[in-house]
Amino acid sequence: MADVIDKNGYRANVGIILMNQHKELFFAKRRYQSGWQFPQGGIKLGETPENAMYRELLEEIGLTKNNIELLSESSHWYEYEIPKKHLRKSKKGKPFVIGQKQKWFLLKLMASDESISLTHNSKFQEFDSWKWVHPAIPARQVIGFKQQVYDLVLTEFQTFFNQ
Repeated sequence: MADVIDKNGYRANVGIILMNQHKELFFAKRRYQSGWQFPQGGIKLGETPENAMYRELLEEIGLTKNNIELLSESSHWYEYEIPKKHLRKSKKGKPFVIGQKQKWFLLKLMASDESISLTHNSKFQEFDSWKWVHPAIPARQVIGFKQQVYDLVLTEFQTFFNQ
């Protein structure tokens, strides 16, 4: 099934912030790369953002609806442009997308850490390691072009980290 891409060239996407009982956030290292990020993924045609979030949660870190509590959804879509050097291009040399627009979800892990599985998806493993981090860390450690979105989303969800 194809991803949703709007008329401006932005791919519809969901971002997932998973928090544990200590108010730490799940942060994962991309496989074969040095970059760290929150789980995220495209929304398929006919799929709601919430359904895409649950699919990505299972595909990327092996968790199901039963393992988490949905705490919040971002109030709006956040956008970022992908720098030219990171764009995937068609055989004709045209970029598939120019950026991503993301709906973010804040989840609380209700299961043990052992329920997290980076190797759950046998087709493609997105991450090769993960850690729990303080909420101030991700926006400083994510790749530069995603930093502003991370700052804004983490600010929007800040009250949950301080409760």
